[in-house]
Amino acid sequence: MATTTNFGWETPDDTDLVKDGAAAMRTLGNSIDTSFVDLKGGTTGQVLAKASNTDLDFTWAADASGIPTTIFDAKGDIIAATAADTASRLAVGTNGQVLTADSTAATGIKWATASGWNPNFQLINAGGTSLSGSQTITINVSGLNEIFIILDNVSSANGNAFFQILVNNDTTTKYSGYGLAWQAKTTWGYSAVATGFNADTSIQWAGLGSVSSGTCWGSIHLWGTNSAGTKPYSINSYSSGTDGYGYLSSGNYTGTSAVTSLVFKSTSGNHDSGTVYVYGA
Repeated sequence: MATTTNFGWETPDDTDLVKDGAAAMRTLGNSIDTSFVDLKGGTTGQVLAKASNTDLDFTWAADASGIPTTIFDAKGDIIAATAADTASRLAVGTNGQVLTADSTAATGIKWATASGWNPNFQLINAGGTSLSGSQTITINVSGLNEIFIILDNVSSANGNAFFQILVNNDTTTKYSGYGLAWQAKTTWGYSAVATGFNADTSIQWAGLGSVSSGTCWGSIHLWGTNSAGTKPYSINSYSSGTDGYGYLSSGNYTGTSAVTSLVFKSTSGNHDSGTVYVYGA
């Protein structure tokens, strides 16, 4: 008897008599039936898998190539790993919760109530920094998300000096602002004018009038200072010198680097008084 090439099933030779055809067909059929017996059985959802390296040696098994849908119990459930190659269900949280990393949780993550940004400002230059005797003074502010500055009793040796802040000592046209400028008069009172700065080279927060005896006070708040985005700021300042300027304004600095330093500058002459307090959060 001849045999098939791959599985060795018996088939009639070309010279066999026709009367032996039925027996030959039964022999071939039984061989095929025996070879494919592993294809019998199995249940819904199972897949056929190799049981060994032997030809046609199969077994029915659960589908290990994907995660069964029965792992989910409710709308919003998600899958997370509890260990290598181990999937687990994480039940949906409650309305308003956010997914948070937590190494103590079984899956390494959990649903938790979102915590809002609640800045805790700390004075980063202990006791404040004197401006006297220098035209520029630099204070390091690396790693702060928000910065709040108080400038107290600031003056310059020269009249008509303006006081500026440079972010990262940047003097390019990345500063813009708008608001009101308050100008002190020779008699009691102030005049206010709308003002705007576009593509300016600094944050201008106050200015002396024609005499150097005037002094300025102010507060400046900067946001987003530890990011690559635009840094908004607001200014509230006052000048006591004749024709001196104070500002009530807001603006933005468009530099793409996080803020690492602030330079406090007098445009004319050295500062001859004043203290700067820098708070960060």
